[in-house]
Amino acid sequence: MIQMGYILVAVWITALGEVTGEAVDYFVDPHECWQEAVWEMEVSEPGVSFTCVLDGLTLEQLDLQ
Repeated sequence: MIQMGYILVAVWITALGEVTGEAVDYFVDPHECWQEAVWEMEVSEPGVSFTCVLDGLTLEQLDLQ
């Protein structure tokens, strides 16, 4: 996998048990993404969690033959 960056996502579970989430921001540096995730967790309402998801491409996606 060729790493492109990191997507900061917010995730929560609804009362019906559905996992929902949305992208919040994009980072090139994983440490900056994690720092922002920790800050967002500190200031957000209870029940919302934040994490960083690796964004990248596989060789199959690049179609390099």
